[in-house]
Amino acid sequence: MQHVKSLSYFVAVAQNKSMREAAETLHLTSSALNRHILDLEYELGAPLFERHARGVRLSAAGEAD
Repeated sequence: MQHVKSLSYFVAVAQNKSMREAAETLHLTSSALNRHILDLEYELGAPLFERHARGVRLSAAGEAD
């Protein structure tokens, strides 16, 4: 069930293009959501997002099918 939660967090960040906005949507703090995404990236062995001051963008690994 943890993978379903992780995937829903990934989708929320990808759709919102912002950790902060995705966190608000998910009723989490930004730091908690970022920790979940970092854990997922560690598990997969690749960064899923490029983090920028004004939001996030999917990385090549995040866009992969």
